[in-house]
Amino acid sequence: MNRVHEATARVLPPIHPRVWRHLAAYPLRARGFAPRGPRIGVTRLCLIWASWMFATASASAGPASSGPVELTTEARFDSVTVGQRFHVAYRFSFPDSLTQLIPGRIDEGTCRVVSIAWTEQLADHRIDRTADVTFIPVSLDSSVIPPNRFAFVAPAGDTVYAVSDTVEVPIRRIALDAKDARPLKEQWTLPPNYLLWALAGLGVLALAAGIVWWVRRRRARRTATTAPEVRLPPDIVALTELERIAGMGYVDRGEFKLYYTLVVDVVRRYLEARFGVEAMDRTSSELIREIQRHGAPVGDLGALLEEADLVKFAKLVPDRPAAAAAIERARTIVVDTTPPVETIAAAAGAGA
Repeated sequence: MNRVHEATARVLPPIHPRVWRHLAAYPLRARGFAPRGPRIGVTRLCLIWASWMFATASASAGPASSGPVELTTEARFDSVTVGQRFHVAYRFSFPDSLTQLIPGRIDEGTCRVVSIAWTEQLADHRIDRTADVTFIPVSLDSSVIPPNRFAFVAPAGDTVYAVSDTVEVPIRRIALDAKDARPLKEQWTLPPNYLLWALAGLGVLALAAGIVWWVRRRRARRTATTAPEVRLPPDIVALTELERIAGMGYVDRGEFKLYYTLVVDVVRRYLEARFGVEAMDRTSSELIREIQRHGAPVGDLGALLEEADLVKFAKLVPDRPAAAAAIERARTIVVDTTPPVETIAAAAGAGA
């Protein structure tokens, strides 16, 4: 059921300022004071007061067609919940000679304004205007929309006010009745899936077995004995290298510097491997003294190193037979400094 609140503009009859002055000065005269101005009798004052009260009562008795502005407040709800929208309509009826001042905002109280829709109709020189306001309550208790004052301007410039009624908004709480509440059921538990657990266990065992196998395989690789590296004797390596240099044709092409460098490097590497001395970075004289200190025969080593130094550094150009003989001198040095086979076998047996 909708509730309708009605309110009208309260327009009081004009009272002359002299009357108000005499009414205010009456208590002073009763105490013997005599303010300025003509006196008004008590009877006339009572008549003025009675007429003012009658005019006030007639102005607030309800909407009347003789009043300049009629305002009706309509609340279209019985009760609402928190957050539920409801509508309040402010209906105005006033002569078209008045101009309504549309308010910038409406006093919303403990509610919130969502939207305002204005509609109007003109008939018989009167304007029927409606403000449909949508509210939302924000209070958990009963909300109240306070009175709102609307202003109208007459052609003479006077302002007439119309005040709406207070709208109470009952808040309905949604609560479950105790008799409708059902007890909570026990929490449902999923039955165990034995097949799934068995598969998971097998997967874990397979993973563990794979890890064990991988660890053992890595350990076996680390501890496995590697085959001993086959190393040829230094004399075999040196003689092989000399044969390769002799077959590369350096002497025939006249590349004597490169030829002597390769031959001397083979001899130095052989002596380094045979006697354990630093042969590559020593000078010719230093190398000869180091070989003599080990008790090995020097032979043609000095002549070969001296001839190679002259070719490399002094730019000596030897003849082809002398260059070819350098290979033979290098072979002789390797063979002369190689120990006999019996000595090598005895040294190997002593080392074992």
